[in-house]
Order: sequence, then structure tokens, then C-alpha cells
Amino acid sequence: MKKVAIVGLGWLGMPLAMSLQARGWHVTGSKTTADGVEAARMCGIESVELRLEPELVCDADDLDALMNVDALVITLPARRTGPGENYYLQAVQEIVDSALAHHIPRIIFTSSTSVYGDVEGAVKENMPRQPVTASGRVLKELEDWLHNLPGTQVDILRLAGLVGPGRHPGRFFAGKSAPDGQHGVNLVHLEDVINAITLLLQAPKGGHIYNICAPSHPTRSTFYPVMARQLGLEPPHFHDAPGEGKGKLIDGNRICHELGFEYLFPDPLVMPME
Repeated sequence: MKKVAIVGLGWLGMPLAMSLQARGWHVTGSKTTADGVEAARMCGIESVELRLEPELVCDADDLDALMNVDALVITLPARRTGPGENYYLQAVQEIVDSALAHHIPRIIFTSSTSVYGDVEGAVKENMPRQPVTASGRVLKELEDWLHNLPGTQVDILRLAGLVGPGRHPGRFFAGKSAPDGQHGVNLVHLEDVINAITLLLQAPKGGHIYNICAPSHPTRSTFYPVMARQLGLEPPHFHDAPGEGKGKLIDGNRICHELGFEYLFPDPLVMPME
């Protein structure tokens, strides 16, 4: 039985923990409060209390228990970790430094396709990263730091927009007027992210960088009105600039070609959202 630690048992981390445990992994996770730890344990997931302020705050024995694993998965969203970007950067580095001190051989870090910035056309993993948002810039800096660490193999997953239970995209633009109607959407379902992480945990070696994004990119003006109607909400109205392109289209196929991954939900228009 392999052992894995998940820092951040949230919207992605908790279902990932449940899925891995069901597949025979021994899973330990972290929550930021005692109530959160208790809730995770009631779901059958061993958990410890760990806070990032941004220095790591965790009982020494709990930290040893968390870090006594074959692999570490970090699923902390950049925009929700603290008051500023540097806070997030330092927090993740604190976690990884602890992992290195405990000689964890494999780390998986969930980054974001926001590292590419506002580009036009198909976007592959080897393209220049020119982030325009604060969280995109700090993720780029973290990716570079993680990729050059000695003594461990780090996989970086650049996730497209996450959808699934509790994150129905019909709410994003309902009743609004919005630009870029001809731009394609870049989305990925929770189940596909869980399956991608699971596949990487089973791969013989790490060091990969993969975009995780559904292969189909319906236009915003097609996709979001359909999603709003699913929820009984007023559809958005999109206005397009003359000669507008398709915008950024994240290519998530490298993991398919290299590791045989298959997207369960390749078309956002028919993804199960709730």
C-alpha cells in the first residue's frame, strides 16, 4: 500500500483523498481548523491540523505523520491562501521544504493555466509563460522554484477552469453582458483532475509538466447561455469585437500522448455539473 499526503483537503483535495483511499492508497490530509480535521476524519480520511501563516504551524508529531509518505500532493488555490501573493509563495515553499526534510521522493503541485497570460491560439506546455494576474505571476515563480529542486521529482499540473459539484459554470455570467463571445472556453471536470493526479502517482517517475483541460472548446456565447438555462437563470449576452479570434485555447493532450490518459468528460457542454 502506498502512502500519500494531501495538503489542502478542499473542493479538489477532499474528493481526491476519498478516491485514492478507495483505490487502496493510505491517505493523510491537512485542514486548517480542528473542526475541519474532525470532519475529514468522519469521512474516513486521516487528517492533521496545519496552518500557513505563512510560516508552517503544525504539531511536530502531526507533521511527521503527514510527511511520512511516498508522495505529497499540494492543492492550495493561489487566490485563497492569504492576504497577498508573497504569502502564498512562502507558504508553499514552507510545505515543500518540510517535504524535502522528510525525504519525500515525489511531489505533485496543482498550478493553473493562468501562467500563460492572455495569448491567442493553441497553448502547449512549452510555450512562454507571460502571466498578467498576480496569482498567475506567483504561480510562475513557484513553478520555476519547484522545477529546480534537488532530491525530489516534481510534477506540475496546470489546471484549466475547474467545474463539477458545487461549481456550476451557469452562474459565472448569468444575466450579464460580457465580451469575447467567440473565445473558446478552457474547462476541466473535477473527476478528470482526480484521474490525472492518480495516473501521475502511479507513473514510475515524475518531473512532468502537463496542461489539464478538456479537448473541446465551445465558444463562450454558445456555452454559458446553455449552462445558465440549466439552472433556470437568465442567459448572458455576449458582444463581440470585429475580427475577434478564438482567444486562448489550452491544449491538454500531452498527458494523453505520453501517459495514455483519457478525459472522461472531453466536452464541457455535456459535463455533469452537479
